Amino acid sequence: MTRILVLTRSYPAAGDLYKYPFVHRRVVAYSAAGHDVRVFRPGENGQPMSHEFDSVTCWTGNPAALQAFVEDWRPDVVAAHGFSEGLWDLLEPLSPSIPIRAWLHGSEIPDFMRQKALVAPASERAKALEQLKARCAFWNRLLGDFPSRLKLVFVSKTSIELARTDWGGKLTPDHYSVVPNPIDTDLFAYRAKSAEDRFNVLLIRPFDSQTYANDLAVDAILKLAGRPDAEKLRFTIIGDGPLFDETVGPLAGLPNVSVSRRFLTQEEIADEHGRHGLFLVPTRLDTQGVSRDEAMASGLVPVTNAIPAVLEFADESCAALAPPGDSDALAQAMLEMVRKPGLFLERSKAAAERIRSERSSAVIIPRELELLEEAAHG
Repeated sequence: MTRILVLTRSYPAAGDLYKYPFVHRRVVAYSAAGHDVRVFRPGENGQPMSHEFDSVTCWTGNPAALQAFVEDWRPDVVAAHGFSEGLWDLLEPLSPSIPIRAWLHGSEIPDFMRQKALVAPASERAKALEQLKARCAFWNRLLGDFPSRLKLVFVSKTSIELARTDWGGKLTPDHYSVVPNPIDTDLFAYRAKSAEDRFNVLLIRPFDSQTYANDLAVDAILKLAGRPDAEKLRFTIIGDGPLFDETVGPLAGLPNVSVSRRFLTQEEIADEHGRHGLFLVPTRLDTQGVSRDEAMASGLVPVTNAIPAVLEFADESCAALAPPGDSDALAQAMLEMVRKPGLFLERSKAAAERIRSERSSAVIIPRELELLEEAAHG
């Protein structure tokens, strides 16, 4: 048994379900494998506070609270998620004998942050670019004197290439491992789709950044409106965020579009997967695409954009791919499967198989635990 401290920038709560649910799935899996796992996230409190989510306790507190927590419990290893200057301020004062494995999921990487800032509204761009300067300065300091107890974990080769934009030769293979996010194929179970399922299109996304490209999804739906070869398509859109109303507003009045402003639990997402066949998930920027992979595990065919992080994990055998930024091609991709039910069924089966062979929890969790146990015990 290994004592694993999961230090995470965010963690789900009853009223905020989309805060790093992929970290929660790891905590559950590590515990199920027999390890002692505890969760801590940064906060202002000197005395740590806690909340429960799905039978897991997440503690929240400031650096002094974390120091006391660690001294009392004495973890063997820290698994840090959302690692950047904020988490390092918490980690650096801890005993140098505690090894750290730090996951980078996206905005921790300067070039990801830069590209996200460039598609942000003009009113938010200056602040985002100012934050980018601080992040670049942090990484320059850290990579200039890289701690021996620290190793980075990237979720894709694409994210390494994003990192090299700023870090160049400072980043060597000794600094990192590459392990994709695990997909819970028990929760996101595969049930063979019928040809009729191709008419049911699902979109579940946050609406808080242009990187999610929900506007491209809306444009694609509008381009299909009134077309006789698309008349059987039914769209379900579920999500929330500050961009929600303005993004989905143009769809008002379309009889084949159902819009619901809310967040879903992981179980509710799996239920929606069972009622749909296509997963409309355009993107401008990603390091992996966990929601796409979860849908693929359930047998949905993703309709997405051929950016590097997508092409690393999906191809035309298991997905419908449109050029970056192309809503016309997204619409045509859906129409192709309307016209070719056999293609839809082939892709559906291939999508579920690819997740199980490459990125299921059964494949990935042992790799992560091996990485953590090796750090803890040598």
